[in-house]
Amino acid sequence: MKKRRKKNGIRDWNNDGKIDSQDSFIDYQIYQNCTKNNNTASGSNHCGGISTFGAILSVIAGLVLQAILYTVLDIDVDHVPVIVIIVLWVLFSTLAAVVADKVGL
Repeated sequence: MKKRRKKNGIRDWNNDGKIDSQDSFIDYQIYQNCTKNNNTASGSNHCGGISTFGAILSVIAGLVLQAILYTVLDIDVDHVPVIVIIVLWVLFSTLAAVVADKVGL
């Protein structure tokens, strides 16, 4: 029975068909960048994106922004196609997530 060789890296970054030491080096640099302490005032690391609270807040804000839009434009929600509601919800939630990320949530 052949012994399987453990892969050092996660991804073939240089697209040469094998995971070699160059790929492992890049993986390690990404890992180091995401785990080092940046000594910021909040002590947070932005490698992982927004927090769970920020994500939940952005989804709720997306719904609220959509409701405000329908109210300001005096649109009856019963006559709005579902796909438009979903697309606007995703758009407004993404906008709120970008703001949450900039604020540091």
